[in-house]
Amino acid sequence: MSPRLAAGDFAEFFGLAHGYEPFPWQQELVTRVLADGRWPDVVDVPTGLGKTSLIDAAVFAAAARPDAGRRRVFFVVDRRLVVDAAFEHARALQRALSVAGGACARVAAALRQAGDDPGAAVLQVERMRGGLTWSSRWLERPDRYAVVTATVDQIGSRLLFRGYGTGEQMRPIDAALTGADSLIIIDEAHLATPFTQTLADAVALDEAPGRERWSRPPTVITTSATAPPRPGAVVHRIGAADELDPEAGRRLRAVRRMHLVTAPARRTGAGSAVAGLLSGWARALAGDPGSGRVVAVVCNTVARARAVADQLAGGGADTVLLTGRIRPVDRDYLLREEWYERVRADPRRGPGWQRPPGPPLILVATQTIEVGADIDADALVTESASLDALTQRLGRLNRLGQSEPGGIAVVVHDPAAGAGDPVYGPTREATWQWLTSLTEPLAPRPGAAPTLSALGPGLDVSPLRLRHLTGSLDPGQAKAMRSAAAYVPVLGAATLDAWARTSPAPHPDPPVGPYLHGITGSPPDVTVVWRADLTGDPEHWPQILNAVPPAPEEAIEVPAAAVRRWLQGDMDRAAAIGDVEDSPDQDAGEQDQDQGGNSAGSAGFVARYRAGAGTPAVEPIRARDVAPGDTIIVPARRGGCDRFGWNPASRHAVTDVADVAYRRGHPLLRLTPELSTVIDAYAPDLAGPASGLIAWAQRDAEEGEGPEAAAYRRALTEIVQSTTPLEGQPPLTRNLRSLAASCTAVLYPPPGDTGAAGHPAGVLLAARGGGQAGDTSALSSSAPGEGGQIGLPSHQRAVARRSAEFARNLGLGKQLAASVSMAARLHDEGKRDPRFQAMLHGRSDRTLPASAPVLAKSGLDPADRAAFRRARQLSGYPAAMRHEALSARIARLILDADAADADPGLVIHLIAAHHGYSRPLLPPVTDPDPRDVFVACGDVTHSVATSDTVDWDSPGRFAALNQRYGRWGLALLETIVRLADMWCSERGEHDEDQEASQ
Repeated sequence: MSPRLAAGDFAEFFGLAHGYEPFPWQQELVTRVLADGRWPDVVDVPTGLGKTSLIDAAVFAAAARPDAGRRRVFFVVDRRLVVDAAFEHARALQRALSVAGGACARVAAALRQAGDDPGAAVLQVERMRGGLTWSSRWLERPDRYAVVTATVDQIGSRLLFRGYGTGEQMRPIDAALTGADSLIIIDEAHLATPFTQTLADAVALDEAPGRERWSRPPTVITTSATAPPRPGAVVHRIGAADELDPEAGRRLRAVRRMHLVTAPARRTGAGSAVAGLLSGWARALAGDPGSGRVVAVVCNTVARARAVADQLAGGGADTVLLTGRIRPVDRDYLLREEWYERVRADPRRGPGWQRPPGPPLILVATQTIEVGADIDADALVTESASLDALTQRLGRLNRLGQSEPGGIAVVVHDPAAGAGDPVYGPTREATWQWLTSLTEPLAPRPGAAPTLSALGPGLDVSPLRLRHLTGSLDPGQAKAMRSAAAYVPVLGAATLDAWARTSPAPHPDPPVGPYLHGITGSPPDVTVVWRADLTGDPEHWPQILNAVPPAPEEAIEVPAAAVRRWLQGDMDRAAAIGDVEDSPDQDAGEQDQDQGGNSAGSAGFVARYRAGAGTPAVEPIRARDVAPGDTIIVPARRGGCDRFGWNPASRHAVTDVADVAYRRGHPLLRLTPELSTVIDAYAPDLAGPASGLIAWAQRDAEEGEGPEAAAYRRALTEIVQSTTPLEGQPPLTRNLRSLAASCTAVLYPPPGDTGAAGHPAGVLLAARGGGQAGDTSALSSSAPGEGGQIGLPSHQRAVARRSAEFARNLGLGKQLAASVSMAARLHDEGKRDPRFQAMLHGRSDRTLPASAPVLAKSGLDPADRAAFRRARQLSGYPAAMRHEALSARIARLILDADAADADPGLVIHLIAAHHGYSRPLLPPVTDPDPRDVFVACGDVTHSVATSDTVDWDSPGRFAALNQRYGRWGLALLETIVRLADMWCSERGEHDEDQEASQ
């Protein structure tokens, strides 16, 4: 047995993972946590000193002292780009745990869970940027350790049982995994004050008297380089050892000189003048054509960033535009380009390092790079902003203290905006007045070209000096220069209870947005997806979009008002509303009018997509009906997006990237003529092989025959054999490789319930086990991910075994473990309904032999919706009926006979809720043709009628269980059973010893 991990092992662990040693403050934090058994409330460390390493500290603590660590670590940043920088850091740690020896191997051994797949990573690493498909499950096992990077919206909405873009049935799982046994690290918490307050209120409300606390509530850490900690908070700071450390000390003293520039004081044309100054100073700081220098230009609005990038284009420097409103697929390809390696901070570079000669690089960006983006620029040009925003922007300048002779920062101020600045309000003006009291601003003559010789000595703003300057401010002056916190409504128990009711959700349903961001007039964004195959009659769009649901990787989030104006042809207003990345809904309450030929789609329609059951999944709507929180799919020919993201002025057709989306390991590929456009944009080297594959699919479509999946897999295998190796492969190539290994094939577009969506144009390839059928019907929840038919007793015993394994690994007590195991063993008893069995066998119940095995899984291909529809209609099983209702009734009979050590009410609830319904009530369906199901309870056989399955005690039982086990505790108990069921179903896992008893 390996010796127990100690705090002194952290340096070796960190060094093996990242190739360099931790800073003193990082080592001291681990020592403190392992000694005290608790985390500080605040980590107050200057930007550039590695706050992302809190992920490493959290993982190490979980292995060295589990009572101090947590099973799931969430690194939360309220910026869209940063999530990915932290994600890459976590991925490096994950790789080290898989291959490194020494302390990394010992940490990995401590984290590995009994019964997990031998080849699975001991630390699962995920990033949350939305969850639009039904299969939004991001963690396979509730006992697996994980690091998740995410935005406030994604974590906050999930924790409050209202995951944005997540179907009703997945919300309890998301809530459980975020709200129990979690460590939530909120980076730069001044950007997320409302969420931090709401989270504290929610945890306090769940600590009710009499609560059986079996799961641990979230532990919250906030970090900040700019905002003072709240009174009474336990704070961890840098110390003298960091200032003396060679690397940390160099970063703390990194030379940065700030120079102030005032734009011409005029209202007409002020915007273009500011853009001209920003671009002019960027060129001046970039230097010679072969300097290789990196200049960052940070703008306050998207429109100004685009204007600056346009002015810099073709000027001899490489120019890149980076905003938060960009599709993740485009961002991934953009970040794969050579420029990204040039701007990334690399701690492994030594003192005196110099950039290689070559064209200068000018990175034009918005606030998206302010927090956590590991960018190291030689020079910075920025618009004036609030003090906290400027501090963050300075953190991207000479970040590692390597630039010689140091970094120059030019701050351009537009006096025309005054205190009415649309982004920062009066804080921008107050900050500017303070800065001008420290150094004289430059007021260039109109039309004069910026020159470095015009700059004076400037103001020393090295991290240590800036920390001293801001620390000497009196509280009132500091508050006036910091972004004002939004008003946050007080969270009450009634609101929290309403959110815990996920199926059916109450009406009206309290919105979570104000509790995550405060009341600012900024509603939740609209999620926009572009598709090339949305043509013709909108009535056929549901078949198309249900076959290929929208995925997070192809979506952009944009204010609802901007989307409505854009769809109506008002490009200027759309750009203005969507200009600020956190803009208010400026036309809320106005009566929108469609404007004929400028509207999108057929007759002005777009498609609204809603995951989950209970509402139409796809609904054609007009622009005026687009509402905050919607996911809409727009015909690609409408324009509005380019390789750099949201661009309402663009009228060029948008590249449809649905085939590039990874879909959490279950990609799809539409072999239609439109795929050629995708190949040209993202993988031109595959154009030749892909054209042959598309032509082959078109022939299959014209003949109308079922395509042969094996033949397509062989063809894909030949294509990917000559592409990039597995490590580092681009997204599209990765998808082709996954489909070559395992996929199904059907004609596309598919037929619908009321006719075809049009003549098939090609073939749809889908990774097996992707669950494209979802869980919105009785049969779809009974389709295995792998293998063929599976017997009911065999499946239930396998799920019970997995549930018991999860319970042991999570340390459940005797009664809870017994309850979970019993619920798993009985969860599918309702499938004994003769019509359900006929459906699984693909027969009528009147022709199903009595000797037919009792099944849990049908063996049908989850991607073959037509087969699902035919099987249900043939069997006569009611379309809306849920087998969980009958399962719960049967369980009640069995529990009345012998509850063993279990909690009967909990067992019944876990069974009724094992597909995400019954929180608090299953759909109340009256069986039009009831049947009797016979159940053996010991020596007695009972008859249960399918006509009597509505359980009106369920809401009261649900409320009592929430009171006893806690809202998140109950959700986690459900999650144990549900993830065990999914695990067994997707892997075709069953108890072979029981097959003979069927």
